[in-house]
Formats: sequence, structure tokens, C-alpha cells
Amino acid sequence: MKHAAALFFIAVLAITILLFFTNPEWLEKVWLWIIGFIGYIILLFEKGFRAVTDRFRRATESTDTGKIVLADAVPVVVSSEEAIKTAQLQQRIVEVENQLKAEHTQGHYLSDSTLTVLRYLDDGQTTLGLLFVRKKFFAYTLEDTRRKDKVAGETRIPAGIYPLVLNQSLTALTTKYRQLWPWFEYHLEIQNIPGFAHVYLHVGNTHEDTKGCLLIADGVNAASTTKMISHSRIAFERLYKTIHALLLSGEEVHIRIMDEDWFERSKLSTS
Repeated sequence: MKHAAALFFIAVLAITILLFFTNPEWLEKVWLWIIGFIGYIILLFEKGFRAVTDRFRRATESTDTGKIVLADAVPVVVSSEEAIKTAQLQQRIVEVENQLKAEHTQGHYLSDSTLTVLRYLDDGQTTLGLLFVRKKFFAYTLEDTRRKDKVAGETRIPAGIYPLVLNQSLTALTTKYRQLWPWFEYHLEIQNIPGFAHVYLHVGNTHEDTKGCLLIADGVNAASTTKMISHSRIAFERLYKTIHALLLSGEEVHIRIMDEDWFERSKLSTS
């Protein structure tokens, strides 16, 4: 059937060429139509090529289940090791939530803090943690590493309980955030930190996105060489709207930050 169609097309083409050679005046009358027809054929070919390319690309993306696209357009390849670590981390989160529901845990009272950050990993470059809001897991955190001697812009803040307020200064960064997000008013600032100032909660993916501040996200990649978090903007918006409403209502908001030894005292493994 395919061969017959091909032969028919060749025959028609041959007859057409013969007619134009024997009757050249026809060519003068229809040459614009021929050019238009050729352009139409080329356009159809381009559309078909694009359709095939898009279909192939979608098929490739649907089968590549290990690829996650971050909110900030940073791709992360998730290995089987990362999947195992994520499952273990989810289990630890459930255990921590159960402990936070009690009035106290190993002598540390947590009910007096609206936010609680439990750091669980520091690789010498990046600190990862878990953020709880009113004893309920809320998001993942990322900070700089711990240093004995502070290096400006590369050191996480010390553990402790600090007030969380709206820094009502109209800085260049505040203006930028307002332009990006209509729900943003002022930065959430952690205050009264010994040796630190202008420490905010904001978006980011790696330690290169923070200068001592606390980054918030909905995903984490703890198995990669460079530790990172993902879907930061979504988590930050959710947190900002929650805390902003509390502050506007007149409620005092505090954040308690605890180091990795809290997991050891609570008999929770960080490995």
C-alpha cells in the first residue's frame, strides 16, 4: 500500500513537471501559488517536528522520576540513598512531634516558643534542621555551619530563644521582596542574638544563599555533596503569612533554636 502511494505521488509529480515544460505559460500564472504551497508544506513540517519533539521530551520527563525541579529552578537528582534518608527523616519528624506534644522533653520546655528549630546535621559547610510551629512540623531549614570563631556571612547563629519581629525598615531587599510578592510587608527578623544582627527568615536553596540567616523550604536533599533545600518560596510564603498574622494580632512570637545534641539527649539518631 505504501509503495503504491509513493508510485502514485511520483507519477503525479512527473506529469506536473512535463506539463510545465510543454506549457511554460502556465508557470507564469501559477508560480505565486506554487511558492505559497511550498511555504505551507514547510510550515506543516515545522509544526510536526515540534510536536514530535515535545512529545518525546514529555515522555522523557515522565520516566525520569529521580528529577526534582526546585522552586528556584535548581534541578536535584535524587538517588536511592537520598530516598532512604528522606524516609528516615520523616520517621524522626513523627517521633519529634510526639515528644513536643508533651509539656517538656528532657528538661527543655518548648511550649513557650511559637517556633522551634531542631538542627540535625552539620557537614562543616551547611546546617540542616527541622522547623516546628506550635509543636507541629512545618518545614525544613538550612543555615551556615557552626564555627568556633565567627566568620561574617558564613556562620550560623548560636542556639537559644529569640524574639521574632517584623523589621519595619524599608531596605533595598524589602523593596525587592515587595515587588516579587504582594503579600510581603517587612522581613521577619530574629533579634537579640549575641554577636549577630539583621538575621532574617527568607528563601534560598544552599548555604551560598544565606549570610547567617535561616532559610525555609518544603524539601531537602541531605545526601548530596552540597546540602540543599527545595521549594523554598512556597514554604516561606506559608510561614510568613502564619507569623505575620500572629504579629499583627499583637502576639509575641519567639523562636527556639536547638543544636544537634538535642537529638542525642532525646535518643533520636541523626544518621
